[in-house]
Amino acid sequence: MNSESKLRSCSFFQGRYDSSMLRNILCLLFIMSFSTAVAHANSQANSLAAAETLIAKGDDQGAIAALSKVVKNSPDDYQAWFVLGVTQARSRQFDDAISSFHQVIKLQPELAEPHNNLAVIYNEKGELRAAIKELEASLELNPSYVTAHENIGDLYVKLAAESYKKALAGNDNAALSQRYERLLNIRSSETPARATASQGQPAMPAADKKPARMEIDASATAAETGSYASSSDRLSQKREALAAVENWRAAWSARDTEAYFAAYDESFGPGARFKSRKSWKKYKTGAIRNKKFITVELENIVVSAQSNGNMKVTMMQHFRSNSYKSDDLKELILTPAGAGWKIIHEKAL
Repeated sequence: MNSESKLRSCSFFQGRYDSSMLRNILCLLFIMSFSTAVAHANSQANSLAAAETLIAKGDDQGAIAALSKVVKNSPDDYQAWFVLGVTQARSRQFDDAISSFHQVIKLQPELAEPHNNLAVIYNEKGELRAAIKELEASLELNPSYVTAHENIGDLYVKLAAESYKKALAGNDNAALSQRYERLLNIRSSETPARATASQGQPAMPAADKKPARMEIDASATAAETGSYASSSDRLSQKREALAAVENWRAAWSARDTEAYFAAYDESFGPGARFKSRKSWKKYKTGAIRNKKFITVELENIVVSAQSNGNMKVTMMQHFRSNSYKSDDLKELILTPAGAGWKIIHEKAL
């Protein structure tokens, strides 16, 4: 082989060697990149699962810390942002929750749920028109979204009641007063006793009633599929759980001990304060029947599904009686029982 042939052969071999090495390097880099991506995805999934476990245990602050790390590492994870927003709202960290839900909307503009949740927060902050704007956006995205329909109806009634109240200030108008009374009756199933009108003048309501239906929707919809089936299923379960809570509230307000205790599951534990369920029932029976009247109002209700199939409900509870009153942040855990839901855990937060 002459020198020219040797040179060509060497050049050919060198070129083939370099090309093979390049392919090997690229393949190795791809494998390393893919492995890193998989490891990162698994880590994020584990972190999100850990946060959901903390939520199920009632450790919202721990969950917020865990979820904050998730969204920091994966800022495009809209599900993590959604769960973070729900948890922040439940903890009354409203400004942070607003930011989280705006991130969800930015990443998944097709979702209706974050707009509903923003409306709940704005309502709590007293920004009713901002709340209505969010609910209108929610219903534009999903016209069959029942929770948003209920919430916007409650807000329209609330706005109307406020307008009538302003109109009645310094103006004894019987017709306006009757309309105002009707609106208050719509806003609450419990109508407080009214002072008797004197000299033909209409009696002003003793107190304004607060709507109890505004609720954070803790179930995000899979926007990629454009389907609301899974969200509807969760919403149906939430509505059933809320109906059970309303029955519990109504029984308590009516001093109906039989219906009140029926709201609790047989597995309910009254806590260390009582030696047994029997002693708890005896105490509660006396506490309820000894009152001349009881009114219980609930607001800022937040419902979230737990991984074990139960429902966690947190809300502000306003208790009034002839001898005692309190305003407490309350948590209930409900479990499926027959055709409905029953309370298995109750505590003041």
